[in-house]
Amino acid sequence: MNRRSGFKPALAESLSVILPGPEETLLLRTCLLSADPARQAWDEWQRRRNKCAATFLGDDESINKLRPLIFHALRRHGITLDKDNQTYLRSAYFKEELRSKVFRRICRATLLLLRQEGIAAILLKGTALAETIYDCPVLRHCHDIDILLQEEEEISRTASLLTVLGFHKDTKKPEPQTFRVRLLHQSRLPLELHTDLFQIPYYNRCLDEIRERSLDRLISGVPTRILAPSDSLLHVCAHAFCSDKRESLRWVTDAWLLIDRHRDLDWDLLLECARKTRLLLPLSVTLNYLAESLDAAIPSTFLHRLFEAASRSNARQREFALSKARSSPNGSFRNLLAKAIGWRGRAFVIQWMLFPSPSYLIWEQRINCLPLLPFHYLYRPLRYIVRRIRVS
Repeated sequence: MNRRSGFKPALAESLSVILPGPEETLLLRTCLLSADPARQAWDEWQRRRNKCAATFLGDDESINKLRPLIFHALRRHGITLDKDNQTYLRSAYFKEELRSKVFRRICRATLLLLRQEGIAAILLKGTALAETIYDCPVLRHCHDIDILLQEEEEISRTASLLTVLGFHKDTKKPEPQTFRVRLLHQSRLPLELHTDLFQIPYYNRCLDEIRERSLDRLISGVPTRILAPSDSLLHVCAHAFCSDKRESLRWVTDAWLLIDRHRDLDWDLLLECARKTRLLLPLSVTLNYLAESLDAAIPSTFLHRLFEAASRSNARQREFALSKARSSPNGSFRNLLAKAIGWRGRAFVIQWMLFPSPSYLIWEQRINCLPLLPFHYLYRPLRYIVRRIRVS
């Protein structure tokens, strides 16, 4: 299950707190790998679960994250379950199938309208991937429709056009970003319009190049622009690293299938784009997990080059990566420090927690008044001490 891939960046282990745990990894192997390895992973997962005297699959949160894929994998590999669990997974699959039909109908109407109005839109994430890399769209639950627009002025125009389809602005969940709008369909399906690719503005570089490489594909029967495979893989991994929804595990299946379906993927282009967007560290952590734990077909020479490049990340890039790892459920200061490799890694974690760079602190705390910056440096360690006291 493990494959050695060369020297890793000093912060690689600290940043790995964002990755799935051992039991989730076994379920992912069941869903993604071929027959024998998949069955072995399922048997091992069941052995671990039986130790906890758990019998009903619906009580397991990890199962709930992957229900359609697990049902599909068990049926494909001829793995049988007792009647109650079989019924539970089958019902979950058919429920997702019904939901998928409604989702695709709304998606088709949206894409047709944008195409008719001549709006240069690129469809992102699960909505684009469900019909291009999965065996069946039902296997990829799509929570929302995510659309990248060319110009800032197009956001308000597009939002206005979509009202005829039953969309309205979601006023209950305002976005902190300037050029991002969240809409809600009358069915409660969310739709996001934005002109940036990543949630953190620091990573939004070479967007013009990425847009130019986008490809035409049929989505819900409508010719639609989607990201090129290497750009889509970078986006999936970076979004997983930076998003609060990374626990869904869908990013893992998206990334693994992108690699599996595109054996001619341009790894040199991926490395260069990761360097330009300053995403070398997040990419090194996520792709190493896919290679080591899920046997993804990533060239070892590419991983070695990626690790070397990520090891040369500057202080600000390491700070942004740590900030997102810190926001994960397992991202406590104690965990980040304990997992750091060597004294250099531990020293940087301590420095970042107590005395980060001014540019990072200004971004994190959204400081508008620079004379107050010294007070934020004093407040940062005090805040951590207060949190530790409350926990204890």
